[in-house]
Amino acid sequence: MGITRRRFVGCVAAAATIGLPRDLWRSGAIPRWVLLDLKEACSLSESVSGYESALAAVGEPWIRSDAWSVIRCTGLIVPAALAIPLPAVRAIVTCLARGATVILESGAAFAGGPDFRAHRAVLRDCFQVRIEAPVQLWRARSSWRGVPYVDYTWPFPAKLRDFSRVVPLERQAGEIVAWVDDLPVALVRRSGRGTLVFLGSPVGPALWAGDGDARRWLCAVLGSGGQSPKFASRTSWMSGSRASSSSTPFTSG
Repeated sequence: MGITRRRFVGCVAAAATIGLPRDLWRSGAIPRWVLLDLKEACSLSESVSGYESALAAVGEPWIRSDAWSVIRCTGLIVPAALAIPLPAVRAIVTCLARGATVILESGAAFAGGPDFRAHRAVLRDCFQVRIEAPVQLWRARSSWRGVPYVDYTWPFPAKLRDFSRVVPLERQAGEIVAWVDDLPVALVRRSGRGTLVFLGSPVGPALWAGDGDARRWLCAVLGSGGQSPKFASRTSWMSGSRASSSSTPFTSG
C-alpha cells in the first residue's frame, strides 16, 4: 500500500532516534558504504549479489545491513527495491540528511498492478520521485537498431547493458543522467545534505555478471563526494524525448 505525507513526516521525526551499534563507532570501524538488503522487499536477488561482489572488489570498508541497522556512512545502496518499508524509508532519509550519497535502484520493472502502484506511491510521497509504467525495451525495439544500452552521462559517459525492462521518469526536479533512446531512466538530485541517485534501470545484474564498466561507474558515483553533476549547457525536455545527446537538468512546472 502507499504512504501518506503525514506518515512520512512521522518517519523523518523518528529517524533521529535510530540507534547505531556502539562497537561500530570505534575509530576506523565505520564502513564508508552500506548495502541495504530489503530481503523479500527486493525484487532481484542477483542485484544484491552484484553490488556485494562489486563492493568486495573495491577493498574499502563496507557492510551489508537490514533496514533496522543502517549506520552512518558515505554511501547507501538500495538494490532492486520494490516494496520500501517504513524502516527503509527512515534509513534513506537519515542518510540523506547526514550528507550521504544514496543509490535507490527501482526493482519495479517487472511489477504490475498493486505492487507497482504501491512502489510508485512511496517514491512520490517519500522521495518526490515520479515514475511512469515499466517499458519493455526489446519488444519495442526493431532488430536493426541492435541491443538497447543505457547511456549514462554522469559521473562519466558510459554504456551499460539494459535489463530488458526499465522504469522511465516523469518530468520533475532533478538532473537526468541516463537514457535509453528517448526514455529518461536515471535521476540525480540534491536531497537534504546528501545526493539521491535514482535508477530506473537496474545496474546490479550487470555488476553480478562482472561488467567492468558497471563497476567503474559504481565506484565513480560513490567516490563523487555527494557532488551533483554540473553541465556546461542545458537542453529542453521536449515531448518526453531528449533534445540532444547530453543529459541536462529539468524542473517541474
